Amino acid sequence: MILFAPDQFEVNRRIWSSIISRFCVETELKNYSSDEALIPIVGRWYLTVLIYLWMGLLLLLLPCVTQAEADLPTGTGTLHGKVRVTKRLVSQRMRFRLYQSVDPQPPPTIEEERSDEWRNIVIYLEPKASMPDFQESHQANPQITQLGETFFPHVLPVVKGTTVEFPNEDPIFHNVFSLSRTKSFDLGRYPQGASKSVTFDKTGIVPVFCHIHSDMSAIIMVLNNPYFSVPDSEGQYLIKGVPPGSYTVVAWHERSERADLQVEIKPGEDVELNITVPITDEETSEQ
Repeated sequence: MILFAPDQFEVNRRIWSSIISRFCVETELKNYSSDEALIPIVGRWYLTVLIYLWMGLLLLLLPCVTQAEADLPTGTGTLHGKVRVTKRLVSQRMRFRLYQSVDPQPPPTIEEERSDEWRNIVIYLEPKASMPDFQESHQANPQITQLGETFFPHVLPVVKGTTVEFPNEDPIFHNVFSLSRTKSFDLGRYPQGASKSVTFDKTGIVPVFCHIHSDMSAIIMVLNNPYFSVPDSEGQYLIKGVPPGSYTVVAWHERSERADLQVEIKPGEDVELNITVPITDEETSEQ
């Protein structure tokens, strides 16, 4: 979405008007107003008219800030880095298929397993000073999809107050539920093409399961603030718009020890912080 800075539309309009007026002087069209100069002119000045017109339109429609830039508060910092995964964190998990009619997910390669483990890691910030609670902005609700008797994604971090959708893409029934103290729910059985939702209004970890398929599981992390990130397929993470201050950077994985690091964020500063999950040991290898 394109936004304009305050009064920028009027500024661009005046620039455009100035360009047209200058064109009128240069072409000796002194009897025409700026608006009348927009009338197509056939002759040796036709190409000049088109050039000036396109320049004016570009200035008029020139985006001054993007949505991302508008959403970033001024005076904030950025945290980025790479997550390293140890060999003992990458492990095979046994699957038992109850319905042979459902297309199974192909067995992952070693590279895909490592990439999956990166996507199951959450990097989030815990401020040392008090910070007001945040509510999820009005965006499309995040989803945990049921496909191939599997939840996708396996780990989903959200801000407190977020509503999560649980669409069923399998040609069989599923029954999504959780017995977590953070959020207990049971969505009942529903077929392919249907979707149900849950709003998470308390912070904490919510394990999610299926009553019908015992090997299906997912985790929803409900956090107090939006300063978190899930590493990409190469282990890179990025957290933007962080208010200045001292933070504990937490690297979380369901089968790992929690890794805590300290960081200081200053206005306009881009901090690089590489993280190892779990804590470095003899089997650690750069991924």
